[in-house]
Parts: sequence; C-alpha cells; structure tokens
Amino acid sequence: MQDWFEYIFSKYIDDMYRLAYSYTHNKYDSEDIIQRVFLKYFNKQNTINKNDIVVKKWLIVATINECKDLFKSNWKKKVNFLDNDFDIAKEDKLENYFNNYMNKLPKKYRIIFHLYYYYGYTTKEISTITKIKESTVRQRLARGRKILKLERDYENEKI
Repeated sequence: MQDWFEYIFSKYIDDMYRLAYSYTHNKYDSEDIIQRVFLKYFNKQNTINKNDIVVKKWLIVATINECKDLFKSNWKKKVNFLDNDFDIAKEDKLENYFNNYMNKLPKKYRIIFHLYYYYGYTTKEISTITKIKESTVRQRLARGRKILKLERDYENEKI
C-alpha cells in the first residue's frame, strides 16, 4: 500500500501541481490543494482501482474540485494575495510558451486547454472528467483558441 502511494505520488505530483497552478496562479494555494488531494487519495486508495489511468483521472478530478472549492470559500473571496515571485521550473521552451499563453486564458478555458493539450484527453473524456457537456468543451476550446489567436495577432502588431 505504501509503495503504491509513493509510486503514484512521485509519478503525478508535478502534473497535478501544474494543473492546480494553472487554475490558481498562486504557489501556496497550489501546494495546499495538492496536499489535500494526495491526502484524500491516501485515505481512499483502497477503494480506487489500482490502474494508472483510473488513478490519474481521479487525481485530475480531485484537483479541479479542490481548485473550485478554494475559489468558493469565503476566505478566498475576501482576501487576494499576490504571489509575483513564483516561477514554475520549465523543462523546455515549448512548455514555457504553452504556459505563458495558458495564463492569458480565463479559468474556465484554462482547465479545458490543460486537459486537452497537455494531457491529450479527448473532448468526450474531458466532458466526463469536468462534468460539463461535450459541446461546451468543444465550444470552450474554440473560444479559447480565438482568444489566444487575438492575443498573438495583437502582439505581432506591436512589434
């Protein structure tokens, strides 16, 4: 049991952290969310199928739900700290480019883009994970692409 948890933790900690950070834009909130998600997983790991794909989906859903819960909390609604000194370690320029544009998207598009482009889930799988209609997922992908295209066109005009 302990070995399985350590394996899952080491395998998915970075991915779940990136997902939480893409939603919160805050190092400390993301760390708290990841801590709560893995604590929940540790307590429920006996009831969850020990299959990497099932566990990964469970962790993604739990991370998204924790992010949503954070923003629903009264404390978060009243307090807004800025964390400007944080930068995720980038593995390459493509990831840096991707994250730079992801941060320009509204939250509701960011999660969809992260699941679609970073994890490679289909729109149907994203629909199941996020519990929104598949047509809404496709719509958010299209609108997000349009937002990013407008942003890119605007930056090109400035140069």
